Amino acid sequence: MSYKYTMKTGIYWCEQCLAPIKAENAIVCPQCGTHTRYLTTDIRPVFARERRMLQFYGHRVLVADAVWKASKSPYYYINGKSISLPMAEQMKGDLPKIAQFIGDEEGYDELDEALIADYRKALKVNQPHLREMEDEAFSFITEVYQRYRKKLLMVSFSGGKDSIVVSDLVRRALGRADIMHLFADTTLEDENTYGYIEQFREENPLVPFFEARAEHNFYQLVEQIGPPSRVMQWCCTIFKTGPINNLLQTLGENVKVLTFYGIRRSESVQRSGYDRVSGYDPMTDGADVGTTKIGNQITASPIIDWLEFDVWLYILFYGLSFNKSYRLGFSRVGCWLCPLNSRWSDMLAGIFFPEETSRWRVQLIEFAKKVGKPDPEDYVDQKGWASRFGGAGLENRFTGIDAKPCGDKENMIQYTINRPVSEQLYEFFKPLGTIHTAQERSAFGEFVVSPKTPKLGSGLVVQAISGSDQIRVTILDSKNFYLISAYVKHQVNKFQMCIQCTACSAVCPHGAITVRPEQRVYHIDENKCTGCLECVNHFGSTGCLVAKSISSYGEDK
Repeated sequence: MSYKYTMKTGIYWCEQCLAPIKAENAIVCPQCGTHTRYLTTDIRPVFARERRMLQFYGHRVLVADAVWKASKSPYYYINGKSISLPMAEQMKGDLPKIAQFIGDEEGYDELDEALIADYRKALKVNQPHLREMEDEAFSFITEVYQRYRKKLLMVSFSGGKDSIVVSDLVRRALGRADIMHLFADTTLEDENTYGYIEQFREENPLVPFFEARAEHNFYQLVEQIGPPSRVMQWCCTIFKTGPINNLLQTLGENVKVLTFYGIRRSESVQRSGYDRVSGYDPMTDGADVGTTKIGNQITASPIIDWLEFDVWLYILFYGLSFNKSYRLGFSRVGCWLCPLNSRWSDMLAGIFFPEETSRWRVQLIEFAKKVGKPDPEDYVDQKGWASRFGGAGLENRFTGIDAKPCGDKENMIQYTINRPVSEQLYEFFKPLGTIHTAQERSAFGEFVVSPKTPKLGSGLVVQAISGSDQIRVTILDSKNFYLISAYVKHQVNKFQMCIQCTACSAVCPHGAITVRPEQRVYHIDENKCTGCLECVNHFGSTGCLVAKSISSYGEDK
């Protein structure tokens, strides 16, 4: 099945209509006949509070002007003429004054409604382009639905502009309102996102709406394993992917899901390589059709090649309600303290969410002191925490499991761990095979692991006495000794470091792993586990998300 859509190449400007036009090349404006000129690659609308910020830096009162912001550069366009704000460092120093200047004015919401009407009028010239885009999206949605119609149909709904458009497209394309929507509440969304979620539910009472929330406390986890960073985004797995997977598991035995996402390639370099359809597809003999963060689903992205301009064109043309944070100047919404956020987003958070940002800054400074940074405040203000790699300085940093050959038996390895052995150890060996215990060897804590696949050789014999800090593993197949010993080490690492983060359950393509953090439950259903080793290998050399996040084999970056 091939899904191909050729996106337009730029935004052009009609001086007569004061309107942006999406086109491949300079064209004659279809509304007035004026020749257009190239403006930029992508743009978004600018609402009242952000216009007030422009006024702070010497621009006139921008009430009746056509104002747009470039998506990939610092430029604004006022009636088609480019201007820019000062550099980030200057604006950072001006934050208290900017906040006061914005606070001195009233009537922003009323002005925004007038601006929305103006934008809708200006964008009408793009109606043919909009029809072309949505017709292609309708065809894609219908085709994917027909291919996977036996799966549970779902829309991943973040409360952001992209998921708003996807929700509307999917319901229109399929002519149905009863499509499950799932909101992953990371507990770190800003207040406007929570407000918009409630608004959406009130406006769409026929939409079955579910919320998935992590049982972990973000700020407490930061104390344990340090803040997330651009390199170590443990927060996404623990607070989004894991809870979504846990909720899906409650919907029924072996439920397979087709999820429509609002992902766009133009958002980031990482997303530029995403597949439009991805996931584990049993209809193709279990072959992957691309990568997905949650194992037990197919994901489809109807607007993957849309630009930000296209998304706003759709929202404004159809008069869809949207998250208030966009009116504040945010180009994206989500976790307000995300390490991937731009300096612009961080600055806006400081203006509009001062209490939350102050609390977060205090915690980051305490972290910087804990890990021995010479100038903690500078480390935080320069966002050094967002670039950190490893757990150097943390008391519970992971420096590896002590593993050494044991002279008692050939091919035996002895692991020394800092967590007492318990029956929970069985669960971590289940991906390596079926567990067999023998009553006559129970005093030695011995059990046998019979492999489900040839890659795991002839199996394992494990000796682990309850309450001890020693695990002995005999690998019965010397041919694949080093490979199998790596798998074993991954699972021993995982047993030692496990905080029931839900990462393993999220990556299992068969729904075999159940994690319940509050009950301290980590369970693998041996009837569902195929021995595919996805949960063993997914998190790299440590085999464990938490161990990976706080591993320290040298200096911190």
